[in-house]
Amino acid sequence: MTAEQTEKAPVCNTEDEKMEQQFLDGTKDLELGTYRNLFSAKSQIEGQDGGVVTALLLKGMHEGLFDVAIVARRKNGYNAEAEAAETAEDILASKGTVYHRVSTTKKLRELLSEGKKRIAVVCTPCEITAIRKIQQTLSRDIEITVIGLFCFGAFNPQRLKEEIKIQLGADLDKAMKTQVKQGKFIVWIEGKELSCGIKDLDRASEKACNFCGDFVSRLSDVSVGSAGNKIGYSTVIVRSNRGAKLTSGLDVEMDVADKSEIAKLSRLKRERREKQ
Repeated sequence: MTAEQTEKAPVCNTEDEKMEQQFLDGTKDLELGTYRNLFSAKSQIEGQDGGVVTALLLKGMHEGLFDVAIVARRKNGYNAEAEAAETAEDILASKGTVYHRVSTTKKLRELLSEGKKRIAVVCTPCEITAIRKIQQTLSRDIEITVIGLFCFGAFNPQRLKEEIKIQLGADLDKAMKTQVKQGKFIVWIEGKELSCGIKDLDRASEKACNFCGDFVSRLSDVSVGSAGNKIGYSTVIVRSNRGAKLTSGLDVEMDVADKSEIAKLSRLKRERREKQ
């Protein structure tokens, strides 16, 4: 089996548990996974759902928890690529969310080959297992911080552009911001807010996502997502000692997260996988 095939291979429960024990520290919950703390937050940074991911990256880099962060950055319209952010300006330039899969493992291997030893990675659940598998092969002096995003599924970017054109009569490449919230896909273009139901975009969805049962990025150090909170806030799930260091003293306005809503969505995604 090639390295690429190994990274994409499904992980059995035994392997999941081994990685949880190796990298995480907390109480185990059926739907939320292993975690130490759960809260809702909003930062002073203007960004997606309170700019919490951006705030975490800026804090971690400022405090020397990592020297470089792998982020998804929009390029050529609504397309995005994994990019290495090494300054605060790089991090701020990557604000926002794109709802299609961006491969981070190749960029991680590039940074490791360049001798980078303290790296943060922002990614979705399907990428995290591969990141942890790579991490298991590394020496102890290499530190990886994983910030996982909530994800119910991704879209094929080209098909999504076509469907948004059909559903909303809009050019997704011109979108200033996109968001998935309460069953809707929301687009902001030229100062206007447009939306349609997620179900209306089914043709654009990545069918492989139906075989993933992880909504909350269970193997990350910190999970962040827009479920279980007020508009403009993000839910934050702290899962490890590294995650606790990253979130400790974070300059955010905090609130209580709705654990039941997050658990409901987590259960729905898991049940969808089981039906396949």
